[in-house]
Amino acid sequence: MTLQHDHLADFAGKFRLDDLHLADCGGWRLSLRPGQLTLGSLVLSLRSGATDLAALSPEEGRDMATGFGLAETLLRETYGAVRLNLLCLMMQDPVVHFHILPRYDRSIERHGAIWTDADWPGPPTIRPVQTDEPVLQAILAELRAGRIADIS
Repeated sequence: MTLQHDHLADFAGKFRLDDLHLADCGGWRLSLRPGQLTLGSLVLSLRSGATDLAALSPEEGRDMATGFGLAETLLRETYGAVRLNLLCLMMQDPVVHFHILPRYDRSIERHGAIWTDADWPGPPTIRPVQTDEPVLQAILAELRAGRIADIS
């Protein structure tokens, strides 16, 4: 097992990539983020497990744009997201990935809670957040119902 494979396996477990999978976009995987900072928070991760953006192939670069486009369409059509913030932090998890945080200029009532983007219109505050499993599954079902076919 290579170090890169170890990173990918750890990342896949931490972000529950198989359980929370939404779509494959060529070399990328779009999944629901286990901790919902804002309603519909997603992760777009490189399937190869590469740890440097400079290592992306031209095809992976194009696929990344496709993944961002799919995320934007899903989040705007499903929840009315006004903007998306795409964060490539990679400080704790070295696999190339982006946290996709939908941003809202209003509160949204969904799944027994009122979701408020307290940081709007400023940058999001990244913090640990626990999202109950039934809520995650409900969000996942909504996004899967609106999902465009996988682009593999």
